[in-house]
Amino acid sequence: MAWKRAIAVKDWSCAMSDEIGRVVLAINSTEGETTYVLMTTFQAAKMAQELRSPKTVPRYDM
Repeated sequence: MAWKRAIAVKDWSCAMSDEIGRVVLAINSTEGETTYVLMTTFQAAKMAQELRSPKTVPRYDM
C-alpha cells in the first residue's frame, strides 16, 4: 500500500546499479531516519523532471 507523507530532508544521495538497472535514492531526514527508494532509471528521470518543474515545487524564498 502506497501512502504520501512529507518529510524535511537534511541531505540525500543516489546510486545506480548497471547490473540490475535500478537507481537507489537514500533520503536522510532531519528526524534522523533514512528512507531508501528503489526505482527504475525511467522513474528516476521522471522524478528529476518533476522536481525541476516550478509548478510542483513551490519557492518560499521570494
